[in-house]
Amino acid sequence: MYKQFFYVMMLAAIASLAGCNSDSSRSGDGDDGADSSITNPEPTPDPDPEPIPEVLLEEDFEALTEGKLPEGWVAMSGTEDMFYTSNGSLFVDGRGDNYNPVSLKLPETLQEKSNYRIDVVFTIQEANTETRWVGFQYRVGMSVEPYYQMAIRQKATAENGTEHALRNQGEWAVVDKQRYSETIAPDQLYTATIVVHGDRVQHFMNGELMQDSELDSQFSQGGVAFQAAGSLLRVDEVTVTEQLTALPPLSPMADVAEPETGASMAPSIALAAPTLSELAREPSFPIFLQLDDQLMLTTEDGGSLGYLDSLVENEQFKALPMLYVTSQAAVDALAPVVEKHQLVDLTLVSDSPELLRDARVKMPMIRAAMDFTGAGLTAAPTDLLSITQETNQAKAKIAILPASLLEKSAVAYLQNRLVSVWGKLAAPNSEQTTDALLSGVNGLVTDSPEQAYEFLAKLPENTLLRKPLIIGHRGVPSLVAENTLAGALKAAELGADAVESDIYLTKDNHIVVIHDSTLDRTTDGTGPVEDKTLDELKALTVEGAHAIPTLDEFFTALKEKKVVHFIEIKSGNLEIVEHLKQAIDRNDVWDQVIVISFNSDQLLKLQEVMPGVSGGFLAVFVTDSNMTKNLRQILKATQLYSSTFNPYYKYLSPSVMEASKHRGTTFWPWTFRDQSEAESYYVAGTHGLTTDYAQWFTDYPVSIDPVASDISVASNAGVTAAVTLTSQLGVTETIETNRFIVLASTADYTNDSASLKFTGPGTATVLPVYEYTLDNGATYRVIGARLAVTIN
Repeated sequence: MYKQFFYVMMLAAIASLAGCNSDSSRSGDGDDGADSSITNPEPTPDPDPEPIPEVLLEEDFEALTEGKLPEGWVAMSGTEDMFYTSNGSLFVDGRGDNYNPVSLKLPETLQEKSNYRIDVVFTIQEANTETRWVGFQYRVGMSVEPYYQMAIRQKATAENGTEHALRNQGEWAVVDKQRYSETIAPDQLYTATIVVHGDRVQHFMNGELMQDSELDSQFSQGGVAFQAAGSLLRVDEVTVTEQLTALPPLSPMADVAEPETGASMAPSIALAAPTLSELAREPSFPIFLQLDDQLMLTTEDGGSLGYLDSLVENEQFKALPMLYVTSQAAVDALAPVVEKHQLVDLTLVSDSPELLRDARVKMPMIRAAMDFTGAGLTAAPTDLLSITQETNQAKAKIAILPASLLEKSAVAYLQNRLVSVWGKLAAPNSEQTTDALLSGVNGLVTDSPEQAYEFLAKLPENTLLRKPLIIGHRGVPSLVAENTLAGALKAAELGADAVESDIYLTKDNHIVVIHDSTLDRTTDGTGPVEDKTLDELKALTVEGAHAIPTLDEFFTALKEKKVVHFIEIKSGNLEIVEHLKQAIDRNDVWDQVIVISFNSDQLLKLQEVMPGVSGGFLAVFVTDSNMTKNLRQILKATQLYSSTFNPYYKYLSPSVMEASKHRGTTFWPWTFRDQSEAESYYVAGTHGLTTDYAQWFTDYPVSIDPVASDISVASNAGVTAAVTLTSQLGVTETIETNRFIVLASTADYTNDSASLKFTGPGTATVLPVYEYTLDNGATYRVIGARLAVTIN
C-alpha cells in the first residue's frame, strides 16, 4: 500500500511540474456579479477530445515468483544472477565493478518507440562508494549502444549528482548535470521521471526538474533499460507511457555570419555601431552595445536603438549581443528580462569584476567579458598576470584590450593562460585594423568592421593568424616515462608551450605527480596512491629508474622555462586544492599555473580557493548535426566554472569550434597520438593541442618578421624580402620570401604563387607570407607585419 500511495502522489506532482495537466479551470462560491437567474446551457461536447496516452508497460513486481524477472526482460551486460526480484522489488546488482555497469533491458515491444515517459520508483540499496551510480536508459539501440541515460549517484548532492549522458561508440558524453537536494538513502524511495519527445528530453527527481536538454536527431527511437555501476539498484515500480505532447522548445541561439576569409578560426568581428536592421538580420553579427539602467540600447557613437525587452518581444533582436553595463541597477533590471525571454546567448561587458561576478551569479548562463581598455595597463608580465586574474575573478573568459596592448607576445601570453583576447578600436585606419588582427586576437570590437572584412578576405586558405599552442601530455611519454621530471623537462626542451601533469594528495598531505589512482601500472609498487606517505612513494621507482615527483619539484625545475603547467586534478579529495594553492605560493608560480579536471567539484573548489586561476573542463563531447544543440551543450558544460572546453578530440568538429569562438569559448582537445589527425587540427586553428608527441611540432614555423620595415624594388621584377623565420622551438633563421599579400598599391601589379611584380612606379603596402607543408599534405601559412614598398 505504501508503494502504491507514494507512486500515485509522485506522479501527480511530476505531471503538474511537467505541464501534463492542462485543465486550468477553477470554481468559487463568492458572488462574481453574474445574474444567478440565468441558466447556464449544457456544455458542448468537445468534437476533438484529447487522445489518452497508451500505457506501454506497467510493472510493480508483486505477482512475480521470487527471483524471477518479468517476461521479456533480458540482461544486456552482466550475468543472470545480477538481476532478480525479491519481496516485490527488482534488483540490479552492479557492485562487482565500479566502472563497467551491468544492464537489464525491458521488453522488446519498447524498441520501436520514440516518444514516451518513464516513471521509476527506486532507491540505491547499496553503493561501493558515494560516487557510484544507477542509470535509467532510454532510446537504447538494438546492439545496446547508442543510448541516453539519466544517471543518479549515491551522493546525488554532488555537482554531477544527476546527469544526462549519451553513450556511443564506447565513449560517454555528458550533456548536462545537476545536483539534487539530498543523498540517496537506502531506506527511502524516490521517483525518477524521464519525458522524451522528438529531440527534447526532461529529467525529474521527485518532481524537481534536473535536466532540460536536447537529443541528437540521429538517435530518434529505442528501448528502455536499467543499469548499475558499483551499486545495487532497487526498483519497486516502473511505468512507461506514450508521450503525445511535445516539450516546449529551448531558447534560440544566434546564427552568426562568417566573413569571407581563408584564415583558420578567424577572429570574431563585433560591430560597435550597428543599425536597427543589423540587429534583426539573420544570420547575425556579434554586436557591441551600451545598456543603461532602463535597458535602453545605445551604440558607441551615442545612437539609441530601443529598449531591449521591446526589441526581443517584437522579434527585432536576432544578433549575438555584447552588452556593456556600468551599474548594479542595469544588472538588476536585466535579470528578469533574461529569465522572461530565456536570453542565454549574450555576453555582458564591464570594467568592474565585481559587477560581472554578481551578474554571473544571478544569470549563470550568460557570459562575461572584462574591459581593460581604460585600465592604463602595459605589456609588462605583472600587468598581464593581473589581466588574467581579474578576468577569472569576474567569472569571465574574454579580456578586451586597448590598441596599445595588441601585440603578439602580450596576446599570446594571455591566450596561453586560457584567456580569450579581444581588441577594441575606435575610428581606426586600415593599418591599425590590420595590425590588431595580425596580433592574433580572438576577436575585435570595432566601429569600422568593413576594414576587418577587407583584410580577412585577402588571406589565403589555412592562414594562421594565431599560433595553436602545444601541450605536452604527461610530458613526452612517447620518449620519456610519463609524469616524470625528465619527461616534463624534455617537453620544454622540444618547445612545448605547456606541460600537462596529473596530481594526487599523499596521506601526509604532499602533492605528487602521477596519473593513476593506484601505483600498479606505472611503478614497482601497488595500492592506492593516496594511502601512502611521501616517503613511501619516494621509495618506489617509475619505469626508466625515475622517482615519483612532487609538484614542488615540477615547479622548481620548470620555473625558468617558458612553459605553463596544465595541472589536472585527478584526486577526488577536495583538500588538494588548498594544498595546491600553498605550493603555488611557496614557489611563486602564479603566472605559470592552469588547473584542469574532469571533476566538477574540484573546479568549483578552485573558484572558491583560487578565483584568479584559469580552469579547463575536461569532457567527452560528441558533435551533433544541429549546431544549436552543440552550442547549448558546450555552454552548459563550461559556464558553471567559467572554464575553457577541453574535450576528447575524436568527436570535435572544426565547425563547432568556429561557431563557439564568437562566445569566447576556446578549445583544448586531448590526446593526439595520430600525427595526421594532429596536423589536421593544427591547420584548423585549434587553440591548443594536447599530445604525447610534442616532438612532432618542434620545427613548425610559427612566425615571420620582416628584417626591415620598408624595401625598394624595381618595376617588373619579382619582389623578395628578407624575413626572420621562428620555429615552435624558438629557433630563428633569416630567409628570403617571394610571397606576399598586397594590402594597398598605387601601382598595377600581378601576384601569383610564383612571384609578385609591380608593373610601374609607385608605393605599396604588403604582408610577407611563409607557407609550410605538413606530412599529411596540408599547407598552412603564417603572415608577417606590414612592409612598405617603394617601386622604382
